[in-house]
Amino acid sequence: MSEKIYGRKPVLEAMRSGNRAITRVYLMQGSRDGILNQIEAHAKAKGITITLETRHRMDTMAGNDKHQGAIAVAEDYKYSDLQDILDIAKNRNEPAFILLLDEIEDPHNLGAIIRSADAAGVHGVVIPKNRAVEINATVIKTSAGAAEHVQTVKVTNLNDTIKNLKEANVWVVGADGTAEKNFFEYDFRQPVALVIGNEGKGIRRLVKENCDELVKIPMAGKMSSLNASVASALLLFEVTRQRKWGIISPRIEPPPSSYGMGLSPERDFFRSGPDPALQTPDSGPAPTFDISPSDHLDDSPTNPPGANKGGGFKW
Repeated sequence: MSEKIYGRKPVLEAMRSGNRAITRVYLMQGSRDGILNQIEAHAKAKGITITLETRHRMDTMAGNDKHQGAIAVAEDYKYSDLQDILDIAKNRNEPAFILLLDEIEDPHNLGAIIRSADAAGVHGVVIPKNRAVEINATVIKTSAGAAEHVQTVKVTNLNDTIKNLKEANVWVVGADGTAEKNFFEYDFRQPVALVIGNEGKGIRRLVKENCDELVKIPMAGKMSSLNASVASALLLFEVTRQRKWGIISPRIEPPPSSYGMGLSPERDFFRSGPDPALQTPDSGPAPTFDISPSDHLDDSPTNPPGANKGGGFKW
């Protein structure tokens, strides 16, 4: 079986990855730029047949006009095994970094997520076999070809996969808006598998129950959730941030209500009233202050009171 890959970057990355055989490349007549020249050079180096076609013919082959002047005929996409992902992490001497997608249905979302996963250094992505989009030409195009480099596993049962990951000492963390912990408060420096749920329903109940931990992205506006690809990017790069710099953001506790406007004791100083040490006592003599002659005001005609800062005092 074979399928068509379209788009300049997807075609180029498919040729670079070498994960599947490409039998023919179609380029649009009269269309040339740096990437198209690279595609042609790679095709010639690999002995792949190059055919020049008109725009109308290219539109027909791709089924749309988004091909950017490049189409490749390639073998069907090859999915990996879960062990392949774990082996990649082991060979790189890195804690496992895996992304589990629970029924993502939009191919554009999946493509954007895989592109972020590649940029963040994920070892692999896991998708369910049923009720979810698979790797296709649209996903590859949206990912800008990143799907040709990221190891993707298609599984029958996501909960069984979670069980296998736990047995491999990988912590499973789900993104859920009802979680108590913010995503930046979790320690992602250990082996971890992030779970992102469906665009509308989120993570399924049983999958959520099987997670070791749930985290949320705090929302400050009117909306209660983010697009699945945006939420994925935030979580993925938080893992990268922690692992690169070893920093975990601490939980920020609200200030005590006794501090009025939420100010700390230091900032609340000017709201605390006069210093009791400087107040006139209720009984006994008033406190006296020893002022040296040099501290007296200079009331000369050339320097009248108030001419200096502090109402006449010299600073």
